[in-house]
Amino acid sequence: MFLSASVVLLCMASAIQGLNLEAAMETPCFNISNNPAPLFNMEWAVSLGTVYYPIMNNIDLYRAATDLLQKQPNEIKTGSVYYDSCLTWHMFKDGTLLSKGFNGLTREYKSRPMEGNPDGYVFWPSDGTDVYSGSAYTTMTDNKTFFFSALCLKNGGMAWGVGSATPTLSEETKKKILEHAESLGFKKEHFTELRYDNCKISA
Repeated sequence: MFLSASVVLLCMASAIQGLNLEAAMETPCFNISNNPAPLFNMEWAVSLGTVYYPIMNNIDLYRAATDLLQKQPNEIKTGSVYYDSCLTWHMFKDGTLLSKGFNGLTREYKSRPMEGNPDGYVFWPSDGTDVYSGSAYTTMTDNKTFFFSALCLKNGGMAWGVGSATPTLSEETKKKILEHAESLGFKKEHFTELRYDNCKISA
């Protein structure tokens, strides 16, 4: 299984609590080496329409949810984020990113390519706030089912998330993704998974 029994129990116990961003923080930002050749096919990602968000670390999920809801972290129940948020992303050729979730809420972001790194981009909310903004680097993808992004957030902390063509990924793919995350220095105890069981996703 992807999540250990202890992690599942911890998630259940904290489901009624507010989000704790401080406890979810990862290592400070570190340099992501440029790939020898570009990995990421942006045209493929744009063609997906709906990009699911099934695996990530806690801080990336918490930041994305906090920004979409426009609430303070302690006002957001942990359980609602994991089971009711139904977060998805849409990517557009002009660099616009759109997050959707929590029963119809949307949040628009702008992005621009990172100079000197074809697999990197800088992103920020269209309204100019910076609750969820920073730099993203695609460090692993098959350009068919998923792409892994490591993020250096505006607050100076690292995060990561996976975009995928489907709500779930195979156990074999999850294993490879988590091994990759660990190889970059991310902590296993912060790995988490979003559930789409009760979601009705619109295009």
